[in-house]
This record gives sequence, C-alpha cells and structure tokens, in this order.
Amino acid sequence: MKQLLGMFFLVIAVCGGPFMLYTVKEEIVFAPENVVVHTVYLIQQIAGGSLGTYYLGENERRIAEDIVPFAISTFELLFSSVLIAVVASLVFGLFLQRFRIVRHLQKGLNLLATIPDFILIFVSILAAIGFYKMTNIRIITLSPTSDSANSWFPMTLLAIGPTIFLMKVISLKYTQIGGEDYIKTALAKGMGVWHVLIHHVYKNIKPFLLADLKKTIAITVANLFIVEYLLNVVGLTRFIFSKSGAYQFNAAVMGLLGIIFLSILVYLLIRVILYLFERAVVYK
Repeated sequence: MKQLLGMFFLVIAVCGGPFMLYTVKEEIVFAPENVVVHTVYLIQQIAGGSLGTYYLGENERRIAEDIVPFAISTFELLFSSVLIAVVASLVFGLFLQRFRIVRHLQKGLNLLATIPDFILIFVSILAAIGFYKMTNIRIITLSPTSDSANSWFPMTLLAIGPTIFLMKVISLKYTQIGGEDYIKTALAKGMGVWHVLIHHVYKNIKPFLLADLKKTIAITVANLFIVEYLLNVVGLTRFIFSKSGAYQFNAAVMGLLGIIFLSILVYLLIRVILYLFERAVVYK
C-alpha cells in the first residue's frame, strides 16, 4: 500500500511540474500550492466516481470513457514489442548463435546500438515516407487529425531498441558461459548441442535475462511516448500529450499511472511465458 501511495504521489509531482515551476516575464515562479489544488480536485473527482474530463481537440470527453480502450491499445503495443525483443534475443542471441550469418547480424545490430533509439525511429519514419513515394503504399499516418494506419509498423519501431539491447546482453552472456568448463565437459560427453543450449546454457543465462527484463521494459516505455505521438497511435500517451489543447493535469496523471501499471503487467506476463517455456521445453 505504501508503495502504491508513493508511486501515486511521484506521478503527481511529475505531472504537476508545469504548474509548480514556470516562468512569468522572464522570472522563475515556484508555486507548489498549484499542484495541491489540482491534486485535491483530482481526488475529489475519483471519490465521486469520476476521473474528470479532458479535451480532445475542441471536444470535451470523459477520461473514464476513453481510458480502457486507450489502455488496451497501449498494452497491445507494449506487450508485443517486449515479447518480440525477448523471443528475438533468445532465438538469435542464444539458440542460433553458432551460425555465422547470425553473428554477422549481431555485428550489424551492435553498430545500430551506437545510434540513439529516437534517431532510429526518425530514420524509419523517413524510410516509410520514401517507400510511400516510390510505391504509393501508405504504412504510416503523420496527419495529427488521423489515427495510425496500422499496428504492425509502430510495433516494429517500438521493438527495435529493446531487441538490440537484450540481444546484446544475451549474446555477451552466451560467449562467457560457452567457455565454461562444464559446457565443454557436457559436449565432450557426447551431449547434443541443442540439449546443452537448452538445459545448461539457457538455465545460466536466465538470471541475467530476468535481471535485464526490467531495463528492457523501461527502454520500451521511453520509446513508447515517441512512437505513439509521432505515429498517431490511440493510446494512453494521448492523455499526456495533447496536440491541439492545453496541458491537462487529470488526464496526464491517469495516462502516466496507466502506463506504469501496464509496464508491471507486461513484466509479469513475460515472466509467466518464460515459466511456461521452461516447463514445456527445459524441464519436460
């Protein structure tokens, strides 16, 4: 309970920043009482069974009516991207690591890892625009008045950063563990390569995978704000970034809280999927 309250007030402090610290005639004004007023109003709205309203363009809408469909859209995007990162990193960073073409692929990804994620996203958008000019096939929507043309392109963009990060981690651990004496002994005893990878290497890589899973989700969430905003994805970030209206405190708080809870849910679901994989493959 204390952790939930701490997270709530942390979100309040982050979302209340524009009201607490601002400039007037080139002078910095610090007014924490403004955050208190907005927080009290939000709590009153929640106690009254409402989350308040927000403006979508010129239309005033209830947050409670839109938060569920927005959350579903963000969850699908977030969960799919993290799942792609985990599966791709295990397949190419572990199980197919011994193939030369995969090692060349990883070298290319290591080169991309030196480029910030937001630059990769912008380059991908420019590539999609160039593709449209050559083929007249539209795969993105940049108009602020239209929603995203599809879900697979934002999902792919969002998966780039976490996949590069997690594959690099697993590949490094694979190289370290692959040189251990017990791995050499298992191979010397005639155990198959797949048996060694699944029952020996994976078991030792798993703790590092779980430790970096939170970082992977954090990278995905950071890129989520960019992808949803630029590609007009109807998600929770729409509560936070209003393209045609003033900053709205209630909506920003609900949007950020929703993203945090979805991040926790995605983490737990990935843990469950890895557990099922172990029961079905590793410990069968």
